[in-house]
Amino acid sequence: MNISAKWNALRRAAGEFLYGMTGYEFAHEAMRMRQETGTMLMLMTFGELVGLPVFPPYYSLRLLPYVAPEIGSWKRQVLRERHPLEKEEFDLIEM
Repeated sequence: MNISAKWNALRRAAGEFLYGMTGYEFAHEAMRMRQETGTMLMLMTFGELVGLPVFPPYYSLRLLPYVAPEIGSWKRQVLRERHPLEKEEFDLIEM
């Protein structure tokens, strides 16, 4: 390895370290909020697939071609059995 490759590797490692210290938690929280928002949108539009009719079926059928590939994984996520203390807000690390 020449000196510039070592310098670039050190710079990249320092950047990843700083990102882990400052931005990782924000990025992780933003991804979690996006996932929850997507789940709520799917629940509002296709809730009848899991037994919760909310929207009239006309609007759901108009959106169906756009979300058809995601329906299987969404149904598994929504219908998965969960523990009440599974949310991150109940972690003991932050206490």
